[in-house]
Amino acid sequence: MINYILLYKIRKRVKKILKEKIADEEIATTPRSCLGCLADEISWEIYYLLKENKD
Repeated sequence: MINYILLYKIRKRVKKILKEKIADEEIATTPRSCLGCLADEISWEIYYLLKENKD
């Protein structure tokens, strides 16, 4: 079962980190880039990694 609360917390933290990196010009952005989409992808990967470690 997917723990959406955990996934939301991961996504929120990932998005915050990405915004800080962009502000520090460590990550290049384009007018078409979507931080939310990138944060979702990274969040799912982290979620599954945590789930695998738990099992």
